[in-house]
Amino acid sequence: MAKDKMAKHKSLGKELKRSMDWLAKFDSVTKVVLGRVEACRHKYTPGHVRTQMNKDGGIAVKGYSGNGVMDIFIRINPIEDRDDIKQRINEKFG
Repeated sequence: MAKDKMAKHKSLGKELKRSMDWLAKFDSVTKVVLGRVEACRHKYTPGHVRTQMNKDGGIAVKGYSGNGVMDIFIRINPIEDRDDIKQRINEKFG
């Protein structure tokens, strides 16, 4: 992932790293902020990303790895592109 688009915390599993690299390629994505990680079981394939909700300045998503679930915030500028990014995530991951 582009170093200028990652926040301070950068550790990701290889499955989620591919998904975050894909998201960082969009011009309107300015920052990817990794949040809390919870080790748990889930029904999604490793690397799956689901949109959660709109937030000020971007969207909150959940990333699923082989070890658990990670909260991720995607900063989008201009904010008008938020629906486009959400649509692309839903098209890719279903």
